[in-house]
Order: sequence, then C-alpha cells, then structure tokens
Amino acid sequence: MERHIELDQLEGFFKDFTNNNLSRPTRLEVFDEMGAQTEEHGLPLKGIDLETKGAEAPRVEIMLGGDGTEARHLTHTITNVKRVYLKIGEDNRDEVLEIESEKGVKTLLHLEHLEEISAT
Repeated sequence: MERHIELDQLEGFFKDFTNNNLSRPTRLEVFDEMGAQTEEHGLPLKGIDLETKGAEAPRVEIMLGGDGTEARHLTHTITNVKRVYLKIGEDNRDEVLEIESEKGVKTLLHLEHLEEISAT
C-alpha cells in the first residue's frame, strides 16, 4: 500500500516515522539524471528533520548512523521537497519512504527488517 503525505503534514509525519522506525537498518538510494545510486546500506535510522523556512524549504534531512560504537554516519539533505510517499509492506510496517524534490530527484529510504533472533 502506498500513502501520499501532504506537505502541510510533514512535520508530524516525520516525527511519528522516526519514533516508529528508530534504529532500523536502512538502504538509501538516489535517482537522478545519472540514474540510480546507492548512498549507503546498513546504517540505522537516527532521525528525520524538516526545515520549513528559507529559500530551499521544505528541506528534509535524513540522519543515519550508529551510536557511540558505530563510527559511520550520514546526513542526506533533500531541498525543495515536492512530494512524499510512504510504502507500507504486507506486514503493515513502513517499507520505503520516497521523497521527490522540485527538480525530480527521488530519494528512497528503504527500511530493512532486523534478522529474526532464533531461540537456541
């Protein structure tokens, strides 16, 4: 199922999205005139911020990375956001967040499933 998020609802949506998916492993892809590019794979979600003021607003920052034991981190910024979609999986969990800029560049944040821990 895909859900379109209205721009005036982004602030509350990103707050809820972060709370629901905090620390889930991710894969970040960017689709632009050069094609598809994977920015990262495996970093946990730290948060998503929204800036509603300024020349590049709405501007979204996706923050990924580990805690004190994981040195890798990434902040990916999308300016002049035009559309936001959320794909929900068959298990009713958030699966892919798609953010499109005014220039047509699409950023896809895939939320990976944690491996099941088997009881042995």
